[in-house]
Amino acid sequence: MHRNLLTIAICTYNRADYLQDTLSDLGLQSCDFNKFEILVIDNNCTDHTEAIALEFAEGRPDISFRYILEENQGLSHARNRAVKEADSDAVLFIDDDVNLPARFVGVAIEKLSRQPEVLCAGGRIQVAFEDSDPDWIPAELMPMFGLHDLGDKDRRYPSGNFPRGGNMLIRKKVFDRAGLFRTDLGRVGSQLLGSEEKEFFDRARRKGIELHYWADLELWHRIGRVRLTKSYLRDQSVGIGASERLRVQGMPVRTALKFTSELVKFGGSLILAMRYRLEGRKMAAGFLLLFRRWVLRGFLNP
Repeated sequence: MHRNLLTIAICTYNRADYLQDTLSDLGLQSCDFNKFEILVIDNNCTDHTEAIALEFAEGRPDISFRYILEENQGLSHARNRAVKEADSDAVLFIDDDVNLPARFVGVAIEKLSRQPEVLCAGGRIQVAFEDSDPDWIPAELMPMFGLHDLGDKDRRYPSGNFPRGGNMLIRKKVFDRAGLFRTDLGRVGSQLLGSEEKEFFDRARRKGIELHYWADLELWHRIGRVRLTKSYLRDQSVGIGASERLRVQGMPVRTALKFTSELVKFGGSLILAMRYRLEGRKMAAGFLLLFRRWVLRGFLNP
């Protein structure tokens, strides 16, 4: 019998100061602290992450908290370690650079209790830029910064959509049926790969598991200056393309379909960029085309 109703899992790599703020928000939750635990999975951080985690543990003995070092490099390794370590029937993964409202954990616990049939759920993710919102980012590309909003009502995810890793809840029995996260996908240190969540939820769906969207399970993803530099955006975009190629590797038909899809998206982006230019948003048009070019480069040269 698990002692906690919920495990909050934070897999982190070299974001100690952001992590400190996220832990601070968890310490201000309005729910019963006896109903959840916090796991911080340190994926070989070289900054002061360990000190931040231990300081939180020492200052909040009323909260069930564990700090764990995962030496296998990669976000998927860290997430899989969290699943194995979790002392609960459900794991709520959040990023190490998010801000949480005081009711966040309480919402998750309440929904877990009232909806035992829900095995996988994703919450809403808003984006908070640390500087002013950059107007050169097209709305269509905001999801690459974490934006995930399917509206104000709970619903099942439509085909092709799925919970995002910065705010996703998975009951542990799902991993018994669908397996763990693929460790050849997902971020590895500073390499900005992805697609591990999409691939995992594809597997879960094939096992007959429905995915649910919980509108009021909401948090804010913080975006710092470094994530808006050209080099970071290029590496992230190339990583998206490379990850998609890895996801369909060894499946010629799916690879051909995915490549065709990327070409169609590139064509659609050309049309959209023309509209942006007519509206006087030349930077937005330029970034949209750069993004599509970088993604295609990553797909062709994984």
